[in-house]
Amino acid sequence: MSQFIEYPREPLRLLVDTPEAFDACLDSLSSGSGPVAFDAERAHGHRYWPKAYLFQMRREGSGTWLVDPIALEQDGDTNLGRLVDACAEAPWIIHAASQDLPCMVDVGIRPPVLFDTELAGRLLGAPAVGLAALLDAKLGIRLRKAHSADNWAIRPLPMSWLIYAALDVDYLIELADVLHAELVARNRIAWAEEEFIHILRSFSTPPAPRKEPWRRLSGIQGLKHPKQLAVARALWQERDLVARNRDRPPSRILTDAAIVEFASGLTPEGPIPDAPSLSRIPGFTTRSAGRYRANWARALQSVLQLSPSDYPSRRPEPSGMPQPRSWERNNPERWELWRKIRADVDALAGELGIQPSLIAPSATLQAFIHAWEDGRDPRAVLLEVGSRNWQVDLLLPLLTKYL
Repeated sequence: MSQFIEYPREPLRLLVDTPEAFDACLDSLSSGSGPVAFDAERAHGHRYWPKAYLFQMRREGSGTWLVDPIALEQDGDTNLGRLVDACAEAPWIIHAASQDLPCMVDVGIRPPVLFDTELAGRLLGAPAVGLAALLDAKLGIRLRKAHSADNWAIRPLPMSWLIYAALDVDYLIELADVLHAELVARNRIAWAEEEFIHILRSFSTPPAPRKEPWRRLSGIQGLKHPKQLAVARALWQERDLVARNRDRPPSRILTDAAIVEFASGLTPEGPIPDAPSLSRIPGFTTRSAGRYRANWARALQSVLQLSPSDYPSRRPEPSGMPQPRSWERNNPERWELWRKIRADVDALAGELGIQPSLIAPSATLQAFIHAWEDGRDPRAVLLEVGSRNWQVDLLLPLLTKYL
């Protein structure tokens, strides 16, 4: 039977929000031993920028520390990378590290070694890999999960939120110990170690900007001609500018549905309506959207200054690699290879009890089939397109049947 936990094991320390408190935190962490349990709280859905508003850390011999990076930054202490220095070469235990690493790297926190409890659970084939689910399944501990979607940018942070934050790392080290032992017992620890290294390398440099990000508008598939797309693009770009400047989620400024609904009312031959016509769309009459009428007018004016040749095309810019759906028509041999390998990967994943995407994400298989040519070493091609060694070892027996 699971044990319900409402409070951390030790009394909650005061929030680390001054340079003096930060120095005390660093001294304590450096005197601790073993791995570092770490978590970060952001304000997803409440702010535009995905920065961290709270860091939680725990280490044996040091206990749990809650660090306010915003307050420290305001006090002029922006060298949060000292948290890594204080823990020397200790591994960092993070649940779903790919979510936290961007905001960590943004303030100079780059762990030397990683253990991701969520990914470990996936490699073990756990039916649910959320932190609460794994703690319950592996340690018999149930935590109250109440504040994950709250606005962590507010100050002061309520005591109930700080308790919740501390609990997120309170048993993370013990959970990692159990998962590590299971990975060793099932001969999957090498898989995990390669994946952890890959995650750290993936976030060592900022990602390249996304091409044509406005095409991610929800419902954009309903826009049929370039003029509609030009208006949708202009409104999206103006909304994004407002959201950046205000540090608010774009959807709270103006919804995707409002942009698409307005753009869908345009015809190829008809004029681009003026700004007052926006009032016919309910999404533009909300208090938030109405505050920026001048911005929407500017967006429509920018479209009027374009020639039809400047309108965006119906399809995104090509990525340089054909999509599998085009292979069936244009390259039947590649299509047949894609179909067979996908089926074999799905079958192998079922035998191993893990998701097929762990063995070979669709994009990786697609890149392999696109890049492979007779005479090339399949292992070299798989590594070239991003597969790790453990994935290559699983994929090669499947591929050699067809190559």
